[in-house]
Amino acid sequence: MPDRRPWDPTGKVAVVTGASSGIGEATARRLARLGMTVVAAARREDRLATLAAAQPGIVAHVADVTSTADVDGLAARVRAEFGACHALINNAGVPGRDLEGRDDLDEALRTIEINLNGTIRCMAAFADLLEASTPSRVLNVASVAGKLGVGREPYAASKFGLVGLSEAAGFSWAHRGITVSQVNPGFVETEGFPQTHVKRTPARRVIGTPEDVARAIHRTLLDGAAERTVPAWYRAIVVTRHVAAPLFRRGASGFERARRTGP
Repeated sequence: MPDRRPWDPTGKVAVVTGASSGIGEATARRLARLGMTVVAAARREDRLATLAAAQPGIVAHVADVTSTADVDGLAARVRAEFGACHALINNAGVPGRDLEGRDDLDEALRTIEINLNGTIRCMAAFADLLEASTPSRVLNVASVAGKLGVGREPYAASKFGLVGLSEAAGFSWAHRGITVSQVNPGFVETEGFPQTHVKRTPARRVIGTPEDVARAIHRTLLDGAAERTVPAWYRAIVVTRHVAAPLFRRGASGFERARRTGP
């Protein structure tokens, strides 16, 4: 069961992956403003240096979540310098591209390697330190696409896997004092996800910002909710998919992204 005890972020240590832009950057800034020490991890050293210089409380660490050695090195540094990890926010991710044939195979596997396997690496590397730092949190940034299966196939597959990983670990890690949660954003405009196709539709009015997701991550860290959808009204579509699958499929078949008629 989720740990619903009050969780005070002040003075705690957080690790945020994919922190050089978008949701990861917004989350790192927000958590640092709450009084946390935030180890911001990503591949782009220049972006991380700028972030750390601009926001007190943020420590930059260059790491690629597709590298086991990099992730182990990140965990070793956090243990050596801070002696604890109270919150692990797995945010690193890429949109990938449509799977239409053999030419798309390498990119499809890369998408899964970053979005899903990268999170598995981080959870494995930090598990013991998280247990030693209880009550602690793991928060995986999944996606509404991990609930609905609409859009680019490799991306949806990676996020469906992330939802399953989060749910299973939420049950099995609870006895260790580690709460595992997922935040599922809908359309959010970032550098990697410009939402070009959505901007051409009436849905452009519901495009969110990285700060929207950072606020949801903050709330989830505090209350230990098993999952949170951003914006919350997307949850109704998710429920429809599960309780009225034929109705959902009829409606989803008309979505531009389901038909892959947009970029």
